[in-house]
Amino acid sequence: MPEASQDKVAPADDGSIVITFQGQSHTLTVNHRPLLNFYPGWNPFALHVSLLPLPVLRLRHEQGTEALWFLDPSFNYRASRFAALTPEEQNAIVDALAPYFKALVNSALEALRPATLQLTEKVRNLGRVLCEELLAAWLERFPPPGRFTPQMLPQDGLSFRAESPPLKATAFLQLLSVARGLTAKTSPVILSPYGGAILRGFPLLRLPDMELTRFADPAANIVLYIGTLKPSPDTEIAVIYCPQQDLILMERDTDLARLIPQRLLSLFIGNPDSVELAPRELTVDFGKAGLSGAFALGAASSLPTSVPSLPGAWPNRQNRT
Repeated sequence: MPEASQDKVAPADDGSIVITFQGQSHTLTVNHRPLLNFYPGWNPFALHVSLLPLPVLRLRHEQGTEALWFLDPSFNYRASRFAALTPEEQNAIVDALAPYFKALVNSALEALRPATLQLTEKVRNLGRVLCEELLAAWLERFPPPGRFTPQMLPQDGLSFRAESPPLKATAFLQLLSVARGLTAKTSPVILSPYGGAILRGFPLLRLPDMELTRFADPAANIVLYIGTLKPSPDTEIAVIYCPQQDLILMERDTDLARLIPQRLLSLFIGNPDSVELAPRELTVDFGKAGLSGAFALGAASSLPTSVPSLPGAWPNRQNRT
């Protein structure tokens, strides 16, 4: 349960519940009165005292339900929900994890080869619900990704950077045409939109309303998440997410697209396999003996061998904190 062997939650001789932290004993209180027992069936199983400005006590019911308590620095009960804390307390908690979230963007979301951060296990141990609440609160500090459809592109294309040629609507449609069914493939591949390289994909996200396969182009130093969004059971929308340029390209607009960054970052926190199983080899060399027969390009073969760079840039990317 504890973060360190000397930290624990246990009943004292007088019946009160005591938290021992760094060799010091603190009585757990509610409304500044000693707590004598938890509700029937509930027991503490994790105590976090150093990761956030407020201590967090996680509890589990004997039937499996979980809950958490935010405590003040004197170990007095403050709230059971992040939203119930004051705005100042919420901001302080998000500030504490902001460097971690920023590092996660750099090391996993945008990295050619995702890497595990040492702090991830501690963050994960806060519990899925709290992790997602804190991640969502951090993302809300920044403008959402730009969302574009083919109809929004001018005839001569669109570019967000002077040094990048415009992306034509036809090239946009060609790239979207490979999106469906990628996560179902054992070895998904596409032709890079930045040149002639064959990119090796990694089916990363499989949810009822969202499926995304990860591709990374080492020559262009860019990562693409390609797949489909399903805002309703009978609706499927092809989508491409480029995190380095904070850009979402899709067949038609849907509010579900705004959740793509949060869903991916949450996956990197909660599922170590999302990093550990990512392929080390990002491209496929068809010149190697026997490799060309391993799979077929399928729809990807309709892509042109050279497509202008995707436009766009994340607003204030260098200032994320």
